[in-house]
Amino acid sequence: MDSIKLILPLAWRNLWRNKRRSLLTMLAIFVAVMSMVTLGAFMRAWADASIIEAINNLTGHGQIHAPEYLDDPNIDHRIKSLPQQLNEHLQQAPITQFAKRVRVPAMLRTERESAPIELLGIQPKKEIGLSFISEAIRQGRYLKDNEDNGILLGKKLAERLQTQLGRRLVVMSQGKDGSIKERGFKIVGLFSGQPALEKSLAFIGIDIARSLLQIEQDFSEVAFRVEQESQVAAIIEQMRGQAPELDVQAWDELEPFTKAMVEMNDGAILIWILVSFSVVSFGLINTLLMAVFERMREFGLLQALGMKPRWLLLQILIESSFMVLVATVAGLAVGIGIVMAFNDGLDLGIGASYFGAAQIVYPQMDWSETIFIGVTVLFLGVLASLYPALKAARQVPVDVLTRATN
Repeated sequence: MDSIKLILPLAWRNLWRNKRRSLLTMLAIFVAVMSMVTLGAFMRAWADASIIEAINNLTGHGQIHAPEYLDDPNIDHRIKSLPQQLNEHLQQAPITQFAKRVRVPAMLRTERESAPIELLGIQPKKEIGLSFISEAIRQGRYLKDNEDNGILLGKKLAERLQTQLGRRLVVMSQGKDGSIKERGFKIVGLFSGQPALEKSLAFIGIDIARSLLQIEQDFSEVAFRVEQESQVAAIIEQMRGQAPELDVQAWDELEPFTKAMVEMNDGAILIWILVSFSVVSFGLINTLLMAVFERMREFGLLQALGMKPRWLLLQILIESSFMVLVATVAGLAVGIGIVMAFNDGLDLGIGASYFGAAQIVYPQMDWSETIFIGVTVLFLGVLASLYPALKAARQVPVDVLTRATN
C-alpha cells in the first residue's frame, strides 16, 4: 500500500514531464472517443429517420396485396375481400391502424400538360397517423371522406402540369373491363414531401376511385401499423398463415433500399469504432515507447536503488491509465454534450429527403454503447501500454547504466 501511495503521485508527475507529447496523445484519444459517441448517435438518428420516413411514406409497418400485384401493379391484380380471420386480426392489438387503398397507374391531363402518375384512392380518416398525407398539405385542404370529389396533388407535380389549387384536371386509368376510364376533378389540396412522391402521386377518395374504375368494393392493398417495430416479423408470419393466398410483406421487404441503407449505416459505425480504437492503441504505444527509451537511465537507477521490476511495470501502467482516463472522460463528456445539444432535432436541409431520410433527425444517447466505448478505450489503453512497460521492466540495471554512461 505504501508503494502505491508513492507510485501514484510519481506517475502523475511523470505524465507531464513532456507536456506537448502527452497532450497530443491525449488529444488524439479525446477526438477518437468524442467522434465515436457523436458519430454513433447521429448515424443512428439518420437510420431511425430513414425507417420512419419509409414507414410514413405510405408503406406502414407492412402491407397486404393480391399475388403478382407488386410485380405488375394494375387493376387486374386486386383483392375482393379479406379472410374473416385476417380482417379481425387487423382490428386488434398490437395493430394500431390499417387502411385499404386502391392504387393504380393513371394519367393526369390539364389544359396545358399531361403526366403519368400513381393514383391512390384512400380512406382519408384512416390515413391520419398511418401515412404522411394529412400532415403534408401545404395549400388547400385534406380530403374529407371516402366520397370526396376533390384530388390532392404534389406541389412539384402541379408545377409540372402548370396548374394550381382550385383548377380542374382529368384523370384517366384502365377500368375493370380493360377500357380507359376518365373523370374530371378539382384540385382541393397540394402536398409536399419527398421530391419523388411530390412528382408521382395523386390522391382521391377510395369510393370515387372504385366508381371510376368500376371495381365495386375491391381494393389494391392494405397498409397497417403496429405498436412496436419489433412485433412486425411475428405479425407478418401470423398473417401469412391466416391468408396464404395473399401476399403479406413487412416494410423492409417493400423498401429494400432503406433496409440496405440502415445496414450500411450499422457497418459504417462499426468500422469507425474499429479505426478509432486502432488509432488510440497505436498512438499510445508510440508515445509510451518514446517515453520509455528516453527514461532508460532513470529506470536503471530506480532498479539499482531497489525498485522491483513489477513496481516499475505498475508505474508505467498507471501513467498510461492516467493519460487514457483523462482523455476518455473528456471525450465522453464533450460527445454527450454535443448529442444532448441536438435533442430537439438537427435540420439536415431539404437534400436529406433525396436519400430517403427525414429533413430533421433527433440524435439520442445510447448509454450502453457509450459505456462500452469508455470501458473498451480504457482497457485497450492499458493493454497497449503493456509492451512498453514490460520492455522497461525487463531491462537489466547494470546494462542500462553502462549504455547511458558510454
